[in-house]
Amino acid sequence: MSVTIEGQIDLAGPVGKLLHRRPLKNSTVMQSFGIDPASGDVFVLQPMQGGVQLTGESGPVDYAVRIERGDLCVTRLNPAGAIIGHMYLRGFGHGVSMGLENRAGVIRLWTETASVPNNSHKGFGTAVTSFEFRSGTVLDHGSPLHTPPYRPGTGARFVTCTIDHSAGELVLRFELDLKMYFERYDLAKASAGVWEPIQRIPHPDQRGWFQGYTSHDGILYMLSGMPIHPDYPENPPPGNTYLTAVDWTTGAVVDQQLCVAAPGLEYREPEGMTVLVRDGVPYLYFGFAGEEPGPRTCTILWLSAAPETDGVKVLTDWQPLTLAAGVTADQNAPKGRLISIAGTTTLQLSGGVKGTFDADDIIATLPDSLTPTMAARANVPRNNTGGVCVARVEAGSDRQLRLYGGRTTNVITWAQLDSFSVVWR
Repeated sequence: MSVTIEGQIDLAGPVGKLLHRRPLKNSTVMQSFGIDPASGDVFVLQPMQGGVQLTGESGPVDYAVRIERGDLCVTRLNPAGAIIGHMYLRGFGHGVSMGLENRAGVIRLWTETASVPNNSHKGFGTAVTSFEFRSGTVLDHGSPLHTPPYRPGTGARFVTCTIDHSAGELVLRFELDLKMYFERYDLAKASAGVWEPIQRIPHPDQRGWFQGYTSHDGILYMLSGMPIHPDYPENPPPGNTYLTAVDWTTGAVVDQQLCVAAPGLEYREPEGMTVLVRDGVPYLYFGFAGEEPGPRTCTILWLSAAPETDGVKVLTDWQPLTLAAGVTADQNAPKGRLISIAGTTTLQLSGGVKGTFDADDIIATLPDSLTPTMAARANVPRNNTGGVCVARVEAGSDRQLRLYGGRTTNVITWAQLDSFSVVWR
């Protein structure tokens, strides 16, 4: 356990999952995300891909032009990971961080805007703004549909924002006079166009590439790290992703932990953070872009502030599995959950299946919350035929639950899953 001050979420705690390798509207790397506390929908910011033609454009635009202009895509996914909406932002920035508000059912996003390219010809925001999410629309910087941009200082660059819902504050990160800072503002006042800084602190050492931040209950959280990719031989598996906690009162780093979660992801670049409170428990979410060579996908994990009971912590309660065609439930329908036992995340299954399995076969589909990034397998009891009474069940990173051992000469007619309890990564 790595909690050092009251209110801090344990950065060394067991990890759960929200989304697993989900495609986005565009094929590019996710940069940040927000979660609607009412619906659970996830909003992901990413640079626009090349080859898209939008309103007012004479033809498809190359990726190099999009990234230099700071053109972004917002993808909306439901809690199951399906794309249910999107919008495009032109001239906004790189999408490093975002804030999300649900105002009586209306989703309002806070992002960087007024993009200016850096020396690498990538656009980054110089101000922040907010706007209503309207699926299928194109929003340009300078439009009356977003609030007047705010810049935290003359010459400020790399300006981004996030929301601390516990304090009702908007947090900005920016460079000013070649130094990086974090600064807090009252969210209600900022929404009304009144910008009065509450506190400014120098940017702490996040250890490596900065990839995201969020704030909750007096703690600033940061995410850093590089992709696992042949172009970065200095970052071999398990990677150099770090989670950092900073005390707003002092500006000091109070905890910093290497994160080795989701070891089976290809590419595995850390991207984005947010905090959401569910049933009174704060959850710290952080993301990874995946797939090599692409298109990139979105995986979102979380750390929970929920306490353990006798060394056991329920991470994801029992979830039903979707049975494959031709498979039926044997007495109790199959389901699964994630628990932490003495800090080790474990996938448990229960229930049973019936069918005619005369070859290795898929028996069910796992929800994202239970899907591992490295295969998890265990032996389970089956019908005794010819002295064979054990089969193998494997939960794969493709969401599929497979049953191994059935043959035309030794057909499996049922298998029980109650003994499936394995380490989950």
